[in-house]
Amino acid sequence: MKQHFISLFDSSYRWMTLSLFSAAVLLIIASQIVGTTDNFPGLIMLFFGMISLFLTFLHPWRKSGNYAILAGIFLGIIVIMFAIIHLLDSLNKTEYISEGVVMILFFLICIPGIVVGIFGTIFLAARNK
Repeated sequence: MKQHFISLFDSSYRWMTLSLFSAAVLLIIASQIVGTTDNFPGLIMLFFGMISLFLTFLHPWRKSGNYAILAGIFLGIIVIMFAIIHLLDSLNKTEYISEGVVMILFFLICIPGIVVGIFGTIFLAARNK
């Protein structure tokens, strides 16, 4: 893991790492300035900012299998999250379900992770043929 983070600032990846991180920060800040409450452009900027943030740390990966595993892990997190919500709902313990936490996990972490995983898998599989 330490080697991966060091490789992000290797001379061959430094420009891409800084560019993706700058794009992520600018998109996330712009989405907060525009506002995300019932504002589609703000939500789209936030979504693409999170995708850029994921790509900041994952762009050195060169195997499509790594991206497929990433998509599978986030899909598994979504399934587990819905199973826990269903379990708490069936036990009438809905006071332990935080809608804000679920929405943040689902829309700002899991969905961008799945999108990055799917597109990374497709892109690298096509590129490595």
